[in-house]
Amino acid sequence: MRGRAKSAVWLAVMTAALLWPAGERARAATVFESLTVENGYPQTLTFRVTVRADADITDATLYYRIKGRGASAFDKPEELKPGRLVTAEVVMQVNSGQVYIPVGSEFTYSWEVTTADGQVARSEEREFLYLPPDREWKSVSNDFMTMYYHGDRETLARAYLDAGQDTYERIGRQLYGVTLTTLPVKVILFASEAEMTPARPGSGGRFDAAVTTCGTKVTNDILLMNPTPCGSTDRTDTLRHELGHILNDVAGQGTLAKLPAWMDEGAAVYAQSSPGDYEGAFRAAVRADRLIPFNQMTVPTSNPQLVGVFYGQAYFMVKFLIDREGPARFAELMRTIKSGTRFDQAIERVYGLSMAEFEDAFRAEHGLAPRSQPTAAPTAAPTQRPQQTQPTATPTRAAAQQASDGGGDAGLDRGMVLIFGVAVLLALAGVFSWLVSMMLANRREQGGGGAGPGAAGGPPAG
Repeated sequence: MRGRAKSAVWLAVMTAALLWPAGERARAATVFESLTVENGYPQTLTFRVTVRADADITDATLYYRIKGRGASAFDKPEELKPGRLVTAEVVMQVNSGQVYIPVGSEFTYSWEVTTADGQVARSEEREFLYLPPDREWKSVSNDFMTMYYHGDRETLARAYLDAGQDTYERIGRQLYGVTLTTLPVKVILFASEAEMTPARPGSGGRFDAAVTTCGTKVTNDILLMNPTPCGSTDRTDTLRHELGHILNDVAGQGTLAKLPAWMDEGAAVYAQSSPGDYEGAFRAAVRADRLIPFNQMTVPTSNPQLVGVFYGQAYFMVKFLIDREGPARFAELMRTIKSGTRFDQAIERVYGLSMAEFEDAFRAEHGLAPRSQPTAAPTAAPTQRPQQTQPTATPTRAAAQQASDGGGDAGLDRGMVLIFGVAVLLALAGVFSWLVSMMLANRREQGGGGAGPGAAGGPPAG
């Protein structure tokens, strides 16, 4: 009896082992020894795994998602040498011509491996916050925003935080009546513009060299910021401006119809505590009657000398509409565009103004005559900066220079006409002189061929 009992116990143990789910056996036989992320800011992130199994590991896959992007993705190592102890890695580009993943992005990731016997094992999920390395990042937060900073900038970070709260209340809730859903909004506060530049998408070139960038909205939940004053006595206006872009997107940016550049930038300047130097650039353009035609305000200017005028005029265009019929009507305009109506049609529907009537009324508001002839739209759109980049700059002297240079092209055309006219007159005089010479020669031949008075080599007429 005792021998039979031992046999029964042994049989039960073996049966349980055989009936144990295959996935559980794989998990027991596969050990994830390490999961790491190597931060190659500003160009790459390298996700690396070291794993051990009882059978050869033949495949590995990295699964990840970025908070606020709403989708998951996966990637595989370029090389994987099968073995029972394997280290595999995926190198992810984060700032190239084709891919841009901003600092401040929050990753959730895990690895999955397959062994030669067909078993699959999945690691636990890990989280990774992408920030520039080699700095001691700190943070302060409120109920919708987190400020990341390093060094002794806590006082400034808290000032930005308070400005963000005020702007959200004043523009988001009171003007537009919207609520942010992708939270928290993360603000990365760099020490300087130079330190921020590598984190921006597609930076470089003549425009960037001429324009100071104090802040950039890169996604609807990430702002890049530096403490450089940008044409306003209130340093926090840069954050107000960039947060304004996020609120504009939520209130008015649709999938079928988009906000024109003047409306997006003008409303962002309206979110500031004041328009700052943009107002001076605009007033100078008004005095010189050098406002930018409305049909050229739909895309951002590619001319660094016109940045101040563009932002100032955009601000006053938005202010004109808000002052004309109140904030509620402007919020209705935003909703109308978001619903899929093109902005010019939306303005006509909400305000009863065509764009030509809007432009003439705006010019009259600032003491200028109506535009007598429509200005032709540019044949090609000006070169634009990358999506998600909004420069905050204040080149106030550009407007005055632009006004003082007025008529330069026309003066050059008149000079060319004058030169051409003189050349024609000289040519006609030469032809006339030749005709007179031919007539005199004919007369001499008819009268005996004597030389005229003063002609060398001929006897005097007899």
